Amino acid sequence: MLGQQPANTTSVRVTRKLSLLAAVLVLSASGSPAQTSGTSQLGAGGNYPSARHGGNYMHNFYFPPAPSSTPWAPSWAPDGKSIVAAMNGSIWSIDPETGIAEELTYNRKYHSSPDYSPDGEWIVYTADDSGNTIQLEILEVATGESWPLTNDDFIYTDPVFSPDGSQVAYVATKPNGYFNVYVRAVQNGRWVGDEIPITYDNDYGADRLYFGNWDMHITPAWLPSGDELLLVSNRDVPLGSGNVLRVPAFADGIDEALTVLTEQTLYRAQPDVALDGQRFIYSSTAGAADQFNNLWVQPTAGGEPYKLTFFEHDAFHPRFSPDGEWIAYISNQDGLPQLALLETYGGKNLTIAINERRWKRPMGLLSVDTVERITETVIGDSREIGIAHTPTRIHLTASDGKFYAPVDTYARISGVGDLMFHSPGNFSLELPVGPAVVTVVKGFEVWPEQIEMEIEAGRNTTATVALDRFADMAAGGWYSGSTHVHMNYGGNLHNTLDNLMMMSAAEDQDIVNEQIANKDNRILDYQFFEPGGTIHSSSQPDRLLVVGQEYRPPFYGHVFMFGMRDHLISPFTTGYEGTAIESLYPSNTDMFRKAKAQGATVGYVHAFGGQNDPLEGNLGGAKGFMVDAALGTTDAVEWSAAGAAGFYPLYAVWNNGLKVTATGGEDSISNLQRSKLVGSVRTYVHTGNRGLDMSAWFTGLREGRAFVSTGPLIELTANQEGPGETIELPEAGGTIEIAANVQSITPLDRLVLVWNGEVVEEISVGQEAAVSNPNSGSGSGTQLELRRSLSVTTSGWLHLRAEGARSARFPLDASYAQAFTNPIWVTVGGQPPRSLESAQYSIRWIDRLREMAEAWPGWRSQAERDHVFAQFDEARALFESFAADAGSSSIP
Repeated sequence: MLGQQPANTTSVRVTRKLSLLAAVLVLSASGSPAQTSGTSQLGAGGNYPSARHGGNYMHNFYFPPAPSSTPWAPSWAPDGKSIVAAMNGSIWSIDPETGIAEELTYNRKYHSSPDYSPDGEWIVYTADDSGNTIQLEILEVATGESWPLTNDDFIYTDPVFSPDGSQVAYVATKPNGYFNVYVRAVQNGRWVGDEIPITYDNDYGADRLYFGNWDMHITPAWLPSGDELLLVSNRDVPLGSGNVLRVPAFADGIDEALTVLTEQTLYRAQPDVALDGQRFIYSSTAGAADQFNNLWVQPTAGGEPYKLTFFEHDAFHPRFSPDGEWIAYISNQDGLPQLALLETYGGKNLTIAINERRWKRPMGLLSVDTVERITETVIGDSREIGIAHTPTRIHLTASDGKFYAPVDTYARISGVGDLMFHSPGNFSLELPVGPAVVTVVKGFEVWPEQIEMEIEAGRNTTATVALDRFADMAAGGWYSGSTHVHMNYGGNLHNTLDNLMMMSAAEDQDIVNEQIANKDNRILDYQFFEPGGTIHSSSQPDRLLVVGQEYRPPFYGHVFMFGMRDHLISPFTTGYEGTAIESLYPSNTDMFRKAKAQGATVGYVHAFGGQNDPLEGNLGGAKGFMVDAALGTTDAVEWSAAGAAGFYPLYAVWNNGLKVTATGGEDSISNLQRSKLVGSVRTYVHTGNRGLDMSAWFTGLREGRAFVSTGPLIELTANQEGPGETIELPEAGGTIEIAANVQSITPLDRLVLVWNGEVVEEISVGQEAAVSNPNSGSGSGTQLELRRSLSVTTSGWLHLRAEGARSARFPLDASYAQAFTNPIWVTVGGQPPRSLESAQYSIRWIDRLREMAEAWPGWRSQAERDHVFAQFDEARALFESFAADAGSSSIP
């Protein structure tokens, strides 16, 4: 709930429609966030360039959420009467008895990870510069004045005062971008002397899955003596973020480290030592024992862990009270992270509701309803017949240039760094006084809207934003859904199917394909699988839910499996170093066949990123693709971002008549704070007159009656046939008549017509294409049309690509707008398509795959190798036959 709600109300109406092109131009010329309008938040969530560890998982599981609308990183005041925590980008003091929170710090950065000095006079904390750097700042409690302790390009986190208050231990990415622990003396809120490196960069000697070559050292916790630390490090550890080590607090103390807890952690341990120095508490899944993080306690000298909680949700960031009688932690029992207390002896568990926020600056209330206009068309005329509340995505920038979210929503950072939240159709939140800019977005078929309002101290400003749908793809039999959505995957939010469906409604996708998956040894969301191979029981009449599986072998490539009738495929992966499933047997081919025997539709996911040919590198994220395309064991290959890399292998298989469908699935991990948004890369499938139906949708997908999109809506016909269909021409060939239409909420740069992998026409906006804008004067969208004839003498395929400029991509969660169709097939004289060059490309791919597999150290037997390599050989022989069909007698 909100704290003190202003009693006075000011209502406003939408004053202007969002001009996307204008917004982009403002962004490119803008200064600091405080000096610009709402567009200053576009792409504001950076990727911490000075941290070379961990990537997306590290950003979500380790770095404190910035921003966050609910408490995070609790720390007790020395008197045990209050708790400081991060919230709304500031540090707050929270009274656990009353739930009253008082804002202690505020500036243009996002604050987190507070820690009190033992005398209660100082609080050290982190200051996040919108994902660029994280610095250390310190607050003098008596005066309320703060100042920076660091100011450079490195990242600093996990600050904690020593027991006597004379030193601060912290983590920094010095000197080369890898996490190391330092200790530095502090006096009167200022550094005294140089920092002492407790750890140093160390090369493990191999590229560890998700963690790389270089060791990390994180989350220091002092022992009462002040001369030792507990910290987490993966030094000499193949998987995870590491073990808990006991390390002397002097230079290079890591060399004398003692391992006190051996466990495959994933950043979440956050150990805290009790006042007696004999025990530490930490958060853990106990390797694979729990799906969720629970609280555990263990001797600091080593010993057996003891489990304190048995939650079916997560417990993060535990901290002992000064007297040891209570443990403050973060609970996501009801979804959002919230402050909670656990009685150390007795087990009483309390959630501390924030009943009132007392800001240190003037604030007002903003309340917004989002509605969609309902229209009907009578004899060619469209008229409004009503409005209805509708879930939406909200981008918001306050007068101080910062992002804020309602206290009952999950603040998010999209894949490209935009700050946003999803709303069920109405929201309220407190904002600093001054102009606030709100952008309302709903998928690819509805015009975005932007409003700007003046927030007044103590007043409630209200607005209703009405959205207009410019396209109704479902009316033409097209239904959209991402092929790659995760609900829970270790993030701060405890997500639910209902919330996932609300987010999908906000993003306007018709079918929600949720995937159960492993994260290392854990299996997330397995309890939501329902046998039968049909839609999930949580489906709605206008939105279907399908719960499938992502099978995740790091060598061959991850894959989706939807529609299994009986059971999930197990194990969920192969090729994990140091485990009993390190072998490359079974292959993806084997597991595809097992899933398809249960009726599943399968495909490679997040297959090929970027713009370059995967064959010039390490075959990308779908190394096994060429084998399974040849053997008919994969139905699809997925785009998870705008890019061109996937066209190289996909065109190679299409050029020899292998009908693998391109799909769109962004790999949203929807309980992470920083993740691609649900449905941001999606697949539109034509189901004809069968409507929104799971069987029809996946049948259409397998048959190629689909297009991929990060935003544009693309239609293509040739001789009135659409994607996935075949035009039959006589042996002499003939002429095909091509018609295309593309609509988009963002400006488009060009259309590219491709025949057998070669560009036959490229049209830029302003050339031969007919250009129109249904919202003339607003800059809200672009429509392109193409009409032409193509003379065909050989069998092949045709598809269309549409793209926009990177500078014009907002509000899409993509680096640029991209859409492309699956092929329309053309058969001349009954002959299949054949290409010598593509066959040779595919053979080189399989040879490279075999070379990499030969070098794999985890094979268990020659029989396993023989089985897998026989599949490689079978696929290679097929491409050899294609080359022979194309008229070649020389095979590489």
